[in-house]
Amino acid sequence: MMGYEFAQYVNEYLQANGFPTRSIAKISSNPDKSKHLETATTKLFDQEVDFANLRTEVYDENSRIPSMIAFGTPTDDAYRRDITINSLFYNVHSKRVEDFTEKVGLYDLQHGLVRTPLAPFETFRDDPLRVLRCVRFASRFNFELVPELVEAVQNKTIKEALESKISRERIGIEVEKMVTGPSPLHALQMLHQLNLYNIVFAQPTAITSGTVGEPILAVRAAGAVQWISQQNIERLHTKSAEERRLLYLGTALLPYLGVSVEVKKRTVPAVQMVVRDAVKFSNNDMNHAATVFRGVPMFEQAANNNSVSRSELATSLGMIIREMGSLWEVSLKLALAKELLEAHRDIPWETAEMNTELESDICKKYNALIEKTEHYGITQCYQWKHILDGKKIASVLGIRPGPGIADLLRHTMIWQLEHPNGTAEECEEMIKNYWQNHR
Repeated sequence: MMGYEFAQYVNEYLQANGFPTRSIAKISSNPDKSKHLETATTKLFDQEVDFANLRTEVYDENSRIPSMIAFGTPTDDAYRRDITINSLFYNVHSKRVEDFTEKVGLYDLQHGLVRTPLAPFETFRDDPLRVLRCVRFASRFNFELVPELVEAVQNKTIKEALESKISRERIGIEVEKMVTGPSPLHALQMLHQLNLYNIVFAQPTAITSGTVGEPILAVRAAGAVQWISQQNIERLHTKSAEERRLLYLGTALLPYLGVSVEVKKRTVPAVQMVVRDAVKFSNNDMNHAATVFRGVPMFEQAANNNSVSRSELATSLGMIIREMGSLWEVSLKLALAKELLEAHRDIPWETAEMNTELESDICKKYNALIEKTEHYGITQCYQWKHILDGKKIASVLGIRPGPGIADLLRHTMIWQLEHPNGTAEECEEMIKNYWQNHR
Protein backbone atom coordinates (compact mmCIF):
# COMPACT_ATOMS: atom_id res chain seq x y z
CA MET A 1 0.00 0.00 0.00
CA MET A 2 1.31 3.43 -0.95
CA GLY A 3 1.24 6.48 1.27
CA TYR A 4 -1.70 8.22 -0.39
CA GLU A 5 -3.97 5.20 -0.12
CA PHE A 6 -3.06 4.71 3.53
CA ALA A 7 -3.72 8.39 4.30
CA GLN A 8 -7.20 8.02 2.81
CA TYR A 9 -7.92 5.14 5.18
CA VAL A 10 -6.74 7.28 8.10
CA ASN A 11 -9.15 10.05 7.07
CA GLU A 12 -12.00 7.56 6.78
CA TYR A 13 -11.29 6.35 10.31
CA LEU A 14 -11.21 9.92 11.64
CA GLN A 15 -14.52 10.77 9.95
CA ALA A 16 -16.18 7.61 11.25
CA ASN A 17 -15.17 8.52 14.79
CA GLY A 18 -16.21 12.17 14.64
CA PHE A 19 -12.76 13.73 14.33
CA PRO A 20 -11.99 16.63 11.95
CA THR A 21 -10.03 15.83 8.79
CA ARG A 22 -7.94 17.85 6.38
CA SER A 23 -7.36 17.46 2.66
CA ILE A 24 -4.57 15.12 1.56
CA ALA A 25 -1.88 16.33 -0.81
CA LYS A 26 -0.35 13.69 -3.07
CA ILE A 27 3.29 14.24 -4.01
CA SER A 28 4.11 11.91 -6.88
CA SER A 29 7.54 10.36 -7.30
CA ASN A 30 9.91 12.29 -9.55
CA PRO A 31 13.45 10.85 -9.55
CA ASP A 32 14.77 13.68 -11.73
CA LYS A 33 13.98 16.06 -8.86
CA SER A 34 15.38 13.71 -6.18
CA LYS A 35 11.85 12.71 -5.19
CA HIS A 36 12.03 8.92 -5.26
CA LEU A 37 8.79 7.86 -3.61
CA GLU A 38 5.15 8.84 -3.71
CA THR A 39 4.28 10.66 -0.51
CA ALA A 40 1.03 11.94 0.95
CA THR A 41 0.92 14.85 3.37
CA THR A 42 -1.86 16.18 5.56
CA LYS A 43 -2.49 17.44 9.08
CA LEU A 44 -3.65 15.34 12.01
CA PHE A 45 -4.85 17.50 14.88
CA ASP A 46 -2.87 20.47 13.48
CA GLN A 47 0.30 18.38 13.26
CA GLU A 48 1.82 18.00 9.78
CA VAL A 49 2.23 14.31 8.91
CA ASP A 50 3.73 12.56 5.87
CA PHE A 51 2.66 9.09 4.75
CA ALA A 52 5.05 6.84 2.83
CA ASN A 53 5.52 3.10 2.63
CA LEU A 54 8.52 1.27 4.03
CA ARG A 55 11.15 0.75 1.37
CA THR A 56 14.62 -0.44 0.46
CA GLU A 57 16.92 1.23 -2.07
CA VAL A 58 19.72 0.24 -4.44
CA TYR A 59 22.15 2.84 -5.80
CA ASP A 60 24.31 3.09 -8.92
CA GLU A 61 27.91 4.12 -8.43
CA ASN A 62 27.68 7.44 -10.28
CA SER A 63 24.40 8.81 -8.95
CA ARG A 64 22.71 9.59 -5.63
CA ILE A 65 19.36 8.69 -7.24
CA PRO A 66 18.36 5.11 -6.34
CA SER A 67 18.35 2.80 -9.35
CA MET A 68 15.75 0.59 -7.68
CA ILE A 69 13.17 1.19 -4.96
CA ALA A 70 11.13 -1.69 -3.57
CA PHE A 71 8.75 -2.30 -0.71
CA GLY A 72 10.76 -3.15 2.36
CA THR A 73 10.56 -4.25 5.96
CA PRO A 74 10.97 -1.92 8.94
CA THR A 75 14.55 -3.14 9.20
CA ASP A 76 15.20 -2.38 5.51
CA ASP A 77 13.74 1.10 5.95
CA ALA A 78 15.71 1.78 9.13
CA TYR A 79 19.05 0.85 7.60
CA ARG A 80 18.53 2.96 4.47
CA ARG A 81 18.25 6.12 6.63
CA ASP A 82 21.01 8.71 6.79
CA ILE A 83 21.60 8.56 10.56
CA THR A 84 20.51 6.27 13.35
CA ILE A 85 18.46 8.83 15.27
CA ASN A 86 16.35 9.29 12.11
CA SER A 87 15.71 5.54 11.86
CA LEU A 88 13.57 5.19 14.97
CA PHE A 89 9.92 4.12 14.67
CA TYR A 90 6.98 4.79 16.95
CA ASN A 91 4.52 1.93 17.22
CA VAL A 92 1.03 3.45 17.53
CA HIS A 93 -0.37 0.18 18.91
CA SER A 94 2.17 -0.50 21.67
CA LYS A 95 2.98 3.22 22.11
CA ARG A 96 6.69 2.39 22.19
CA VAL A 97 9.71 3.58 20.24
CA GLU A 98 11.14 0.77 18.14
CA ASP A 99 14.78 0.66 17.07
CA PHE A 100 15.54 -1.78 14.25
CA THR A 101 19.26 -0.86 14.19
CA GLU A 102 20.09 -3.18 17.11
CA LYS A 103 19.36 -0.42 19.63
CA VAL A 104 22.05 1.84 18.19
CA GLY A 105 19.57 4.62 17.41
CA LEU A 106 18.28 4.86 20.97
CA TYR A 107 21.82 4.73 22.34
CA ASP A 108 22.94 7.54 20.01
CA LEU A 109 19.92 9.65 20.91
CA GLN A 110 20.66 9.25 24.62
CA HIS A 111 24.39 9.94 24.24
CA GLY A 112 24.28 12.74 21.66
CA LEU A 113 25.97 10.92 18.78
CA VAL A 114 25.52 11.13 15.02
CA ARG A 115 26.16 7.78 13.35
CA THR A 116 25.06 6.11 10.11
CA PRO A 117 23.07 2.85 10.37
CA LEU A 118 25.33 1.16 7.80
CA ALA A 119 29.08 1.61 7.38
CA PRO A 120 29.59 5.38 6.80
CA PHE A 121 31.68 4.90 3.67
CA GLU A 122 28.92 2.85 2.07
CA THR A 123 26.24 5.30 3.20
CA PHE A 124 28.09 8.34 1.86
CA ARG A 125 29.12 6.64 -1.37
CA ASP A 126 25.46 5.88 -2.11
CA ASP A 127 24.35 9.44 -1.33
CA PRO A 128 27.13 11.96 -0.56
CA LEU A 129 24.57 14.58 0.49
CA ARG A 130 24.25 12.59 3.70
CA VAL A 131 27.63 14.01 4.73
CA LEU A 132 26.09 17.48 4.99
CA ARG A 133 22.94 16.13 6.60
CA CYS A 134 25.10 14.59 9.32
CA VAL A 135 26.73 17.96 9.91
CA ARG A 136 23.36 19.69 10.00
CA PHE A 137 21.78 17.29 12.48
CA ALA A 138 24.87 17.34 14.70
CA SER A 139 24.76 21.15 14.81
CA ARG A 140 20.99 21.19 15.33
CA PHE A 141 21.08 18.94 18.39
CA ASN A 142 24.63 19.75 19.55
CA PHE A 143 25.62 16.12 18.97
CA GLU A 144 29.05 14.73 18.12
CA LEU A 145 30.07 12.87 14.97
CA VAL A 146 31.39 9.39 15.76
CA PRO A 147 35.07 8.81 14.80
CA GLU A 148 34.36 6.28 12.02
CA LEU A 149 32.02 8.79 10.35
CA VAL A 150 34.68 11.51 10.49
CA GLU A 151 37.20 9.11 8.99
CA ALA A 152 34.85 8.20 6.12
CA VAL A 153 34.21 11.86 5.26
CA GLN A 154 37.94 12.45 4.94
CA ASN A 155 38.15 9.79 2.23
CA LYS A 156 39.03 11.30 -1.15
CA THR A 157 36.38 9.19 -2.91
CA ILE A 158 33.61 10.62 -0.70
CA LYS A 159 34.74 14.21 -1.17
CA GLU A 160 34.96 13.78 -4.94
CA ALA A 161 31.47 12.25 -4.93
CA LEU A 162 30.13 15.19 -2.91
CA GLU A 163 31.49 17.56 -5.54
CA SER A 164 30.40 15.58 -8.59
CA LYS A 165 27.16 13.79 -7.66
CA ILE A 166 25.34 16.45 -5.63
CA SER A 167 23.70 19.48 -7.19
CA ARG A 168 24.60 22.88 -5.85
CA GLU A 169 20.92 23.48 -5.11
CA ARG A 170 20.89 20.54 -2.69
CA ILE A 171 24.07 21.74 -1.02
CA GLY A 172 22.50 25.17 -0.67
CA ILE A 173 19.41 23.72 1.02
CA GLU A 174 21.61 22.11 3.68
CA VAL A 175 23.62 25.32 4.17
CA GLU A 176 20.38 27.27 4.57
CA LYS A 177 19.26 24.91 7.32
CA MET A 178 22.66 25.20 9.01
CA VAL A 179 22.76 29.02 9.14
CA THR A 180 19.14 29.23 10.31
CA GLY A 181 19.53 26.42 12.82
CA PRO A 182 20.24 26.76 16.54
CA SER A 183 24.05 26.60 16.18
CA PRO A 184 25.59 27.92 12.93
CA LEU A 185 28.92 28.02 14.79
CA HIS A 186 28.86 24.28 15.43
CA ALA A 187 28.01 23.65 11.77
CA LEU A 188 30.92 25.78 10.55
CA GLN A 189 33.25 24.14 13.08
CA MET A 190 32.46 20.74 11.61
CA LEU A 191 32.70 21.89 7.98
CA HIS A 192 36.17 23.20 8.80
CA GLN A 193 37.26 20.15 10.80
CA LEU A 194 36.09 17.83 8.01
CA ASN A 195 37.84 19.97 5.36
CA LEU A 196 34.54 20.58 3.60
CA TYR A 197 34.47 24.39 3.60
CA ASN A 198 36.12 24.76 0.20
CA ILE A 199 33.75 22.18 -1.28
CA VAL A 200 30.60 23.77 0.12
CA PHE A 201 31.61 27.41 -0.42
CA ALA A 202 33.51 26.70 -3.63
CA GLN A 203 35.89 29.42 -4.76
CA PRO A 204 34.94 31.20 -7.99
CA THR A 205 37.35 31.39 -10.90
CA ALA A 206 38.85 34.52 -12.46
CA ILE A 207 39.79 36.29 -9.22
CA THR A 208 41.11 39.72 -10.16
CA SER A 209 41.99 41.18 -6.76
CA GLY A 210 42.18 40.25 -3.11
CA THR A 211 43.10 36.98 -1.41
CA VAL A 212 40.59 34.42 -0.17
CA GLY A 213 41.00 33.93 3.56
CA GLU A 214 41.42 30.62 5.33
CA PRO A 215 38.23 28.71 6.24
CA ILE A 216 39.01 29.09 9.95
CA LEU A 217 38.19 32.80 9.55
CA ALA A 218 34.53 31.88 8.96
CA VAL A 219 34.49 29.74 12.10
CA ARG A 220 36.11 32.42 14.23
CA ALA A 221 33.72 35.07 12.91
CA ALA A 222 30.73 32.89 13.78
CA GLY A 223 32.21 32.40 17.24
CA ALA A 224 32.57 36.17 17.67
CA VAL A 225 28.95 36.72 16.60
CA GLN A 226 27.74 34.05 19.01
CA TRP A 227 29.82 35.61 21.81
CA ILE A 228 28.37 39.07 21.05
CA SER A 229 24.85 37.63 21.29
CA GLN A 230 25.64 36.46 24.83
CA GLN A 231 26.77 39.88 26.05
CA ASN A 232 24.51 42.26 27.92
CA ILE A 233 24.43 44.86 25.15
CA GLU A 234 20.95 44.77 23.66
CA ARG A 235 21.66 46.96 20.64
CA LEU A 236 24.30 44.52 19.38
CA HIS A 237 21.92 41.57 19.38
CA THR A 238 20.12 40.57 16.19
CA LYS A 239 16.55 41.85 16.02
CA SER A 240 14.95 39.23 13.81
CA ALA A 241 15.41 35.73 12.45
CA GLU A 242 16.28 37.17 9.03
CA GLU A 243 18.92 39.51 10.46
CA ARG A 244 20.45 36.58 12.34
CA ARG A 245 20.38 34.49 9.16
CA LEU A 246 22.14 37.16 7.09
CA LEU A 247 24.70 37.83 9.82
CA TYR A 248 25.71 34.17 10.12
CA LEU A 249 25.71 33.84 6.33
CA GLY A 250 28.07 36.82 6.34
CA THR A 251 30.39 35.11 8.81
CA ALA A 252 30.38 31.94 6.70
CA LEU A 253 31.44 33.98 3.67
CA LEU A 254 33.87 36.33 5.45
CA PRO A 255 36.97 34.73 3.82
CA TYR A 256 35.73 36.34 0.57
CA LEU A 257 35.63 39.90 1.96
CA GLY A 258 37.64 42.23 -0.28
CA VAL A 259 37.96 39.66 -3.08
CA SER A 260 36.80 40.53 -6.60
CA VAL A 261 36.22 38.42 -9.70
CA GLU A 262 35.66 39.17 -13.37
CA VAL A 263 32.28 38.20 -14.79
CA LYS A 264 31.48 39.07 -18.40
CA LYS A 265 34.18 41.73 -18.41
CA ARG A 266 32.80 43.29 -15.23
CA THR A 267 34.45 43.27 -11.81
CA VAL A 268 32.09 42.06 -9.10
CA PRO A 269 32.52 41.01 -5.44
CA ALA A 270 33.48 37.35 -5.19
CA VAL A 271 30.88 36.85 -2.47
CA GLN A 272 28.15 37.35 -5.06
CA MET A 273 29.44 34.47 -7.15
CA VAL A 274 29.80 32.18 -4.14
CA VAL A 275 26.21 32.85 -3.13
CA ARG A 276 24.99 32.44 -6.70
CA ASP A 277 27.04 29.47 -7.88
CA ALA A 278 28.30 27.55 -4.83
CA VAL A 279 25.12 27.44 -2.74
CA LYS A 280 22.56 28.61 -5.33
CA PHE A 281 20.83 31.06 -3.02
CA SER A 282 18.40 33.64 -4.40
CA ASN A 283 19.32 36.80 -6.28
CA ASN A 284 18.18 38.74 -3.23
CA ASP A 285 20.67 36.85 -1.06
CA MET A 286 23.39 37.44 -3.64
CA ASN A 287 22.75 41.20 -3.66
CA HIS A 288 22.28 41.37 0.10
CA ALA A 289 25.61 39.65 0.76
CA ALA A 290 27.41 42.08 -1.55
CA THR A 291 25.73 45.05 0.14
CA VAL A 292 26.58 43.84 3.65
CA PHE A 293 30.21 43.27 2.67
CA ARG A 294 30.45 46.70 1.02
CA GLY A 295 29.39 48.33 4.28
CA VAL A 296 31.88 46.56 6.56
CA PRO A 297 34.86 48.89 5.91
CA MET A 298 32.52 51.90 6.00
CA PHE A 299 31.31 51.07 9.50
CA GLU A 300 34.82 50.19 10.65
CA GLN A 301 35.95 53.66 9.61
CA ALA A 302 32.92 55.34 11.21
CA ALA A 303 33.41 53.48 14.49
CA ASN A 304 37.06 54.49 14.71
CA ASN A 305 36.77 58.10 13.51
CA ASN A 306 36.82 60.19 16.66
CA SER A 307 37.82 63.50 15.09
CA VAL A 308 34.58 64.46 13.31
CA SER A 309 31.90 66.84 14.52
CA ARG A 310 28.36 65.80 15.39
CA SER A 311 27.09 67.16 12.08
CA GLU A 312 29.77 65.36 10.09
CA LEU A 313 29.13 62.07 11.89
CA ALA A 314 25.38 62.31 11.40
CA THR A 315 25.92 62.99 7.71
CA SER A 316 28.46 60.23 7.12
CA LEU A 317 26.48 57.68 9.11
CA GLY A 318 23.26 58.68 7.39
CA MET A 319 24.75 58.28 3.93
CA ILE A 320 26.15 54.85 4.85
CA ILE A 321 22.75 53.79 6.16
CA ARG A 322 21.07 55.02 2.98
CA GLU A 323 23.53 53.00 0.88
CA MET A 324 23.05 49.87 3.02
CA GLY A 325 19.29 50.23 3.33
CA SER A 326 17.60 47.92 5.82
CA LEU A 327 20.79 45.80 5.94
CA TRP A 328 22.86 48.45 7.71
CA GLU A 329 22.76 46.82 11.15
CA VAL A 330 23.81 43.44 9.72
CA SER A 331 26.79 45.14 8.10
CA LEU A 332 27.69 47.05 11.29
CA LYS A 333 27.57 43.88 13.41
CA LEU A 334 29.69 41.98 10.91
CA ALA A 335 32.19 44.86 11.04
CA LEU A 336 32.23 44.54 14.84
CA ALA A 337 32.92 40.79 14.62
CA LYS A 338 35.73 41.41 12.13
CA GLU A 339 37.35 44.03 14.37
CA LEU A 340 37.15 41.72 17.38
CA LEU A 341 39.00 39.03 15.42
CA GLU A 342 41.68 41.40 14.22
CA ALA A 343 42.20 43.04 17.61
CA HIS A 344 42.62 39.73 19.45
CA ARG A 345 43.98 37.07 17.14
CA ASP A 346 45.09 34.91 20.07
CA ILE A 347 41.58 34.45 21.42
CA PRO A 348 39.92 31.09 20.57
CA TRP A 349 36.88 32.70 19.02
CA GLU A 350 36.00 29.45 17.30
CA THR A 351 35.06 28.07 20.74
CA ALA A 352 33.28 31.29 21.82
CA GLU A 353 35.22 31.30 25.10
CA MET A 354 37.01 34.47 26.19
CA ASN A 355 37.24 37.21 28.79
CA THR A 356 34.21 39.52 28.67
CA GLU A 357 36.02 42.58 30.03
CA LEU A 358 38.77 42.29 27.44
CA GLU A 359 36.46 43.26 24.60
CA SER A 360 34.23 45.78 26.31
CA ASP A 361 35.78 48.82 24.62
CA ILE A 362 35.28 47.53 21.08
CA CYS A 363 31.70 46.49 21.77
CA LYS A 364 30.97 49.81 23.46
CA LYS A 365 32.32 51.63 20.43
CA TYR A 366 29.88 49.94 18.04
CA ASN A 367 27.04 50.15 20.55
CA ALA A 368 27.68 53.91 20.75
CA LEU A 369 27.49 54.11 16.96
CA ILE A 370 23.99 52.57 16.97
CA GLU A 371 23.04 54.81 19.89
CA LYS A 372 24.06 57.86 17.89
CA THR A 373 21.93 56.82 14.92
CA GLU A 374 18.98 56.68 17.31
CA HIS A 375 19.86 60.06 18.83
CA TYR A 376 20.22 61.64 15.38
CA GLY A 377 16.95 60.06 14.26
CA ILE A 378 18.54 58.41 11.22
CA THR A 379 18.02 54.70 11.90
CA GLN A 380 15.54 54.54 9.02
CA CYS A 381 16.84 57.39 6.90
CA TYR A 382 17.13 54.94 4.00
CA GLN A 383 13.36 55.44 3.70
CA TRP A 384 13.56 59.23 3.55
CA LYS A 385 12.38 60.99 0.44
CA HIS A 386 14.34 63.94 -0.95
CA ILE A 387 12.91 67.23 0.22
CA LEU A 388 13.43 68.39 -3.38
CA ASP A 389 12.98 65.81 -6.12
CA GLY A 390 14.84 65.82 -9.42
CA LYS A 391 12.18 67.76 -11.31
CA LYS A 392 12.01 70.42 -8.60
CA ILE A 393 15.78 70.82 -8.56
CA ALA A 394 15.85 71.20 -12.35
CA SER A 395 13.09 73.80 -12.14
CA VAL A 396 14.79 75.75 -9.35
CA LEU A 397 18.06 75.87 -11.30
CA GLY A 398 16.45 76.38 -14.70
CA ILE A 399 18.19 73.36 -16.22
CA ARG A 400 17.08 70.26 -18.08
CA PRO A 401 16.93 66.98 -16.13
CA GLY A 402 19.99 64.86 -16.88
CA PRO A 403 22.83 62.81 -15.39
CA GLY A 404 23.98 65.74 -13.23
CA ILE A 405 20.78 65.61 -11.21
CA ALA A 406 22.03 62.53 -9.31
CA ASP A 407 24.86 64.55 -7.74
CA LEU A 408 22.45 67.35 -6.84
CA LEU A 409 20.09 64.86 -5.20
CA ARG A 410 22.98 63.47 -3.20
CA HIS A 411 23.87 66.92 -1.89
CA THR A 412 20.22 67.53 -1.12
CA MET A 413 20.17 64.46 1.10
CA ILE A 414 23.43 65.46 2.78
CA TRP A 415 21.83 68.82 3.57
CA GLN A 416 18.75 67.06 4.98
CA LEU A 417 20.94 64.99 7.29
CA GLU A 418 22.80 68.11 8.41
CA HIS A 419 19.57 70.12 8.84
CA PRO A 420 16.89 67.71 10.14
CA ASN A 421 14.50 70.62 10.72
CA GLY A 422 15.28 72.47 7.48
CA THR A 423 12.56 73.61 5.08
CA ALA A 424 12.21 73.13 1.34
CA GLU A 425 12.80 76.86 0.80
CA GLU A 426 16.09 76.70 2.73
CA CYS A 427 17.11 73.66 0.70
CA GLU A 428 16.38 75.55 -2.53
CA GLU A 429 18.76 78.31 -1.44
CA MET A 430 21.43 75.75 -0.62
CA ILE A 431 21.13 74.01 -3.98
CA LYS A 432 21.31 77.34 -5.84
CA ASN A 433 24.52 78.26 -4.02
CA TYR A 434 25.98 74.81 -4.60
CA TRP A 435 25.14 75.00 -8.31
CA GLN A 436 26.73 78.41 -8.69
CA ASN A 437 29.94 77.25 -7.02
CA HIS A 438 30.29 73.86 -8.70
CA ARG A 439 28.86 74.02 -12.20
